Amino acid sequence: MIRLTINNIILWAILLGIFFIPFNSWSGIGFLGEYYRDSCFLFFSFAFVLTLFKKRIQIPLNNLIFQFLILFILWSFLATLLNAHNILDYYFKQTTGISRFINQFGSLIIASIIIPLTFYNGFKKININNIFRIIRKVILASLIIVFVYSIIEILIVKLNMVYLKKPLLNLFDYFPFTEAKTDMRLQRISSVTFEPPALGTYLLSIAGWMFSYVLTEKNKLKYLPLIIVLFLGFMSGSRAAFFAIIIQFMIAVIFFVKHKNLSKNIYKILLGFSAILLLTLAYFNKPITEYLKKEINSFKLDDSTHALSNKSRFGIQQAMFRVFIDHPISGTGYGLQAFESRKKYPVWAKKNNWEFRLKYLNQNDKRFPPGYNMYLRILSETGLIGLLLFGLIILQIFLWCYNNLKSENSIIAFIILISMIGFSLNWLKMDSFRIYFFWLCVALIWIIELRKNVTNG
Repeated sequence: MIRLTINNIILWAILLGIFFIPFNSWSGIGFLGEYYRDSCFLFFSFAFVLTLFKKRIQIPLNNLIFQFLILFILWSFLATLLNAHNILDYYFKQTTGISRFINQFGSLIIASIIIPLTFYNGFKKININNIFRIIRKVILASLIIVFVYSIIEILIVKLNMVYLKKPLLNLFDYFPFTEAKTDMRLQRISSVTFEPPALGTYLLSIAGWMFSYVLTEKNKLKYLPLIIVLFLGFMSGSRAAFFAIIIQFMIAVIFFVKHKNLSKNIYKILLGFSAILLLTLAYFNKPITEYLKKEINSFKLDDSTHALSNKSRFGIQQAMFRVFIDHPISGTGYGLQAFESRKKYPVWAKKNNWEFRLKYLNQNDKRFPPGYNMYLRILSETGLIGLLLFGLIILQIFLWCYNNLKSENSIIAFIILISMIGFSLNWLKMDSFRIYFFWLCVALIWIIELRKNVTNG
């Protein structure tokens, strides 16, 4: 029988939060700001409050990743102070510069400090191999529900089996934090997430965890989680996410080939995959060709179907780069680039584009335009120094993975490496720190390094 202690409640709250990470298709809780859809945030917040109640929060002060993280946060604050004279004059979308900074900086503290410290303190007393397997099982359980929903959604959206929506898909309305919906117009799937790119982000976030089954298990079902991730990544219609997942898969295959228990079978597996691929291409040659043409055209700016979103995305990115050129050292201040970039949107991006007219430049719409690129956002808001510090965080994580791939923590290092490849690529098309699996990876590194320090005295 499991004892009901504060530590156990914290642990279960964190695990429930991890389980519910993809479930964000509900209307949410408005006052939570950018966290309003994130059902997992409710569980993580509860776990953090209980951790505070214990009055024994441990902080990995000696960890280099944590130190770089603190430096990045401090510089983000300092960069904002250096632009105080401009911030006082900022006003956009019924929001002052000061209130925007408070909101965005608070969100950064929650994502980069509170969330990973909650993971760190919740898991640090548990054997690292045990916690790895528990987390992976929770993710797999969540993925199964995501997969079931997706299959029904594919039948409705792709194969026009609309009659399945009411008896099957609508049942998910009774599932927590989920509102059953379909996109019949664009024919893209989002499963239990609120949009296809969110599903793509979730899949590339868990890819390393699901691919690791191939390395640790012996039964033939070990390939199934990998196949599900690849399949859903393809069906999601999120081009950038699927590209990232393919890169993750290719890197993973290199490890599979080198693995002593897989080296003999991996060539058979790859040969089998190749045979299936060739047969599929031969049988479905025309529809696949049409699909590939459609995906290639989706990157064009003059394509009537995709031009709008591409123009918006590239136009915003170009504007942020122009902001960086004007503020190369300290940027505009954290969370404040939109006040400057709105003046620098290129004409070709705004022309005949309702997104700029009705959303991004509409003063009555309080939602700020997304940045669509983390690296450009950091450059425009915190300058070269901010990007350098953020880059050092990322580099240190990759170095940790490299140094631990042949250690007793090799599987976790593999998971974090595959995950980091996904995160790094994904940040080319999104600008949010609210990537919970990234902070989970960081927390696991902190825990492993803590154990090493304890072992070494």
